[in-house]
Amino acid sequence: MDKGLVYSGIGHFGLILWVTIGGFFIRHDDTTEVAVTEVSLISSADFAALQAAAPSAPAPESVPEVAPVPEAAPAEPVVEPVAEPPPPPPPEPDVTEVAPQAVPSKPVDPEPPSPVISEEPPVLAPSSSTRPRPKPADRVAPDPTDAPAPDAVIAAAPAPAVTPEAAPEAVVVEEPTPEAAVEEAGTELATEANKAEPLAPQSSSRPRARPARAAEAPAAEAPQTTAATRDAIAEALAATTAATGGAQTESSADAPSGPPMTSGEKDALRVAVQACWNVGSLSSEALQVTVTVAVELGQDGKPDATSLRMTEYEGGSDGAARQAFEAARRAVIRCGANGFNLPPEKYEEWRSLELVFNPERMRIK
Repeated sequence: MDKGLVYSGIGHFGLILWVTIGGFFIRHDDTTEVAVTEVSLISSADFAALQAAAPSAPAPESVPEVAPVPEAAPAEPVVEPVAEPPPPPPPEPDVTEVAPQAVPSKPVDPEPPSPVISEEPPVLAPSSSTRPRPKPADRVAPDPTDAPAPDAVIAAAPAPAVTPEAAPEAVVVEEPTPEAAVEEAGTELATEANKAEPLAPQSSSRPRARPARAAEAPAAEAPQTTAATRDAIAEALAATTAATGGAQTESSADAPSGPPMTSGEKDALRVAVQACWNVGSLSSEALQVTVTVAVELGQDGKPDATSLRMTEYEGGSDGAARQAFEAARRAVIRCGANGFNLPPEKYEEWRSLELVFNPERMRIK
């Protein structure tokens, strides 16, 4: 190894080591140097004597005041009068002829439509007074009467028509008699002199045709019923009539009785009850049950809610039958709240009914 390189490395290492840790071995003097000035003490008398002995400074020379020089007023510029240009000659008037403007023509009013003159002949006024005159007739009486009907029987005194009336216990057929009326009478005899003159014109024009009316709305379709339903209702009503024909109580003795109910009346009653019969809330088992409900109706057609009872049922359990009966009971009460539209003269025929509620078809016993 080169000796110079070794010496250089040792020297550099020692220098770095001294710079790093050399300060630990040297004591530093941290005291601050104070500046010292030498002074001497004198009394005030000596100080005053020193000031008096000192030479006085020369007084400053006075500078003479310079008077302000007045500023010269600026000279006003001389304005030379400017010669006005001569006025321009007036323009020559335009002597061209002005064409007269066309006056708008006044709008012509449309001619009013000519009135349509009808070809109807004038109505002839009566040639005589219309003051009421004595009524002429073939017979003179103090009280005039109108002419009787063509089929009336002429009698000396008027008599009311007699219509057949059915007795409550026995049916009496009585032939109707025509109404008796007296012959037409007036206050004077009818002659050619007092014959009434016609007041209407002898001829008249043909009346104008009316405009065509709008097509009438088609009538609402009536509810259709199947033949099987009508037969079932007729069979049920016939059975009801046979069952209630002999069981009349004392309270129904004064009730009106009449001919049996027609098939149309029975069908109307079935449709009315069926409209309020809601089977949507019934269970699947209750839909298989057929219940027979007995009900008593008043003369106003309203059902007696306390008389509603289930007489029999077919299919299903007791719970399903009870559910089907409640649906039928609600239908009768709801639709009969205002009374069923039944003929009052046939009250004995429909006062006691048995309604068969079958989800497939409804019928009345």
